[in-house]
Amino acid sequence: MHPDKIGHYQIRRKIGSGGMGNVYLGIDERTGDEVAVKVLPASMAREEGFVLRFSREIAAMRKLNNPNIVKVFDDGQAEDGSYYYSMEFVDGETLTALVSRRRRLPPNEVIDLSLQICNALKAAHDAGIVHRDLKPSNLMVTSDGKVKLADFGVAHVFATTRLTRTGGVVGTAEYMSPEQARGQRASKHSDLYSLGAVMYVMLTGRPPFTGKLASDILHQHQFSQFDKPRHYVPEIHRLLEDYVCTLLEKKPEKRFPDALVAIKQLRNVRGRIEFEQAAEPSTAPGSQDYSSDHTSGGTSDRTRGGDHKSSLANDRGPGAATMVRNIIREDIEASLAKSPVAKFFDNTYVLIGLFAVVVGTGFYLLRTSVPDAAEEFQRAETMMTTKAGAQWLRAREILEPILEQDALPEKTDQIQSWLRQVNQYEFCRRLKVAAPSDSTRDSELQRLIRVAFERYSEGEIAVAIEQLHAIQQVVGNDPDYAYLSEFFAATLTDWSSEQNVAGRQQLLNGIADDASKQLSAGLAGESIKATLAAALTLYADDASVAPEVARCRSLLNEISSLPAEVEP
Repeated sequence: MHPDKIGHYQIRRKIGSGGMGNVYLGIDERTGDEVAVKVLPASMAREEGFVLRFSREIAAMRKLNNPNIVKVFDDGQAEDGSYYYSMEFVDGETLTALVSRRRRLPPNEVIDLSLQICNALKAAHDAGIVHRDLKPSNLMVTSDGKVKLADFGVAHVFATTRLTRTGGVVGTAEYMSPEQARGQRASKHSDLYSLGAVMYVMLTGRPPFTGKLASDILHQHQFSQFDKPRHYVPEIHRLLEDYVCTLLEKKPEKRFPDALVAIKQLRNVRGRIEFEQAAEPSTAPGSQDYSSDHTSGGTSDRTRGGDHKSSLANDRGPGAATMVRNIIREDIEASLAKSPVAKFFDNTYVLIGLFAVVVGTGFYLLRTSVPDAAEEFQRAETMMTTKAGAQWLRAREILEPILEQDALPEKTDQIQSWLRQVNQYEFCRRLKVAAPSDSTRDSELQRLIRVAFERYSEGEIAVAIEQLHAIQQVVGNDPDYAYLSEFFAATLTDWSSEQNVAGRQQLLNGIADDASKQLSAGLAGESIKATLAAALTLYADDASVAPEVARCRSLLNEISSLPAEVEP
C-alpha cells in the first residue's frame, strides 16, 4: 500500500525503493505536472542534525540546473512525521537495469553516456557539491540515451546505505573510492573514481571488485589491483582502457584533476577512436557487434559492408566519412611538413655526429665529476656526528659505495661501525609506525581502528573483536560516523566467523584427544602433561577457544591428580 497524498502531491504508484525510503510517481496539485516523490522514514528525523543537514543539502541541490541532473523542486514533512522531497520525473530505466538487460554496452555508447555523467559532475562540483554515491542505480537513462543523475548529495545527508552482502552491479561498496573506504571525507576526486567504476561496469558487465561482504570489497578498493577491462573485452580500445584505469587510480592526485579535464580527455579519446574507425572501418577497435538501444542502428549503418546503397555511394564518389578522413589526413600531413632545420637534422651522418658528441661529452663529465672518496667520507662524518635522523640514512648512501669500492681501506672499520648504527636506527624507527594521532577526533578513531586490525592480523582475534566492538560503542549512533558503524558491523561479523578460529580449535582438540586416549589407557605421563601445559600457556587468554582451553585444563588437572605409580 502506498499513501494517497504526500504534501501537495497526489500519489499514483510506487516506482522504486531503497535503503533510504520509497519513491512514488506523484501529480503536483498546483501545476498538474508529474513528479517523483521520495519519502524518507520518520526514524531518520530523530538523528541529531538531520533536519538541518537535510534542508541545507536540498537547498544546494535546487541550485543545480543542468540537463544531466535530476532537478529537485521542494521538500517538506508529511503528516506521519516522515520527510520527503520532490524531483523531476524521468521516464526511463536505471543504468543498473540497462546493463543487466544488455550485459555490457558498446564503447561508443559508453563514451557518450560517460560524457553526460561528467557534465553532471562538473556542474555539481562547480557548485561545491560532491555526490559521494555515484553508482548505476543513481543514473537514469531515457529511451533516447539521455542520462539524468539523481540523489545528488543524499548519501552525505542520510549515509544509511546498507553495506552487507553484494554480488552484482548494484551496491554502494562496488563504486566507493579508496579514501571513502578508509572513512575519509569524499572529494570531487572520489566522484571521478566512482565514474571509473561505473564505466568499468558498462564496458565489461561487472564492477572492478566483487566479494561476498562489503568489507572485502572495500579492502580491495584500497589495496588490490583490478583486472583491466581488456581482460574481459579484448576489443576495447587501449586509449579508452587507459582512461578508465586513470580514473581508478588508488591515489586521488593520480586521477584527473577535475571533471572538466575528464571531459576533455574523454573527447580526445573519442576523437582518436573515430579517426581510426574512419581510416580502417573494418578493423577498428570497438567495431564489434553489440546489442544497443540507442546507437547500434547508426553504427551498423556505418560499418556494414556489401550494402546496395553503399555501392551506389561508391560509384558517385567519396562519401561524407571518406571526405572527413581525407581532410583530417591533409591537416596531419600539413602539420608534419618539415622546416629547413628539420630537414638538416633528418640526415643519418648528422645524427651520428651529434650522437658521438653527446657520448663524448657525457664521458668527459663522468670522469671529471667523480667525487673524491676522502671528501665524501668527510661529508658522511659530519652527518654521523649529528643526532640520529634522516641525515644518517643519507650518510649510508655515501658510505656504502666507498666500502664496496674499498676506496679508503684505512677507514673500513669506522665505516662498518657507522653502517651498523644506521641499520640499528632504521630498525628502531620502523617500530614507530606513525604518530598515534593528531588533534582531531577522526585521527584518534583511525588510530584505534588500525590497532584493532593489527591485533587481528597477528592472530589475536578475540582481542581484536573486543577492541573493535569497544570502538563501535564509542562511536554510537553519531550520524557523522554512520558509514563506520556499518563497516564495524560487517567486519565484526566477518571476524566472528568460525573459519577464523578453526585452526586453533583443531590444534587444541587434537592435543585434548591424545591426552584423553592416554588417560584411558593408563599411559598419561609427563610428556602429555607438558604438552597440555604449553597449550594453556599459548591460549589461556584467547576467548575464541575458551571451550577447548577449558577441556585441556580439565584433562591436565585430572592427570596431575593421578597417583605417581600410575605413571610409567
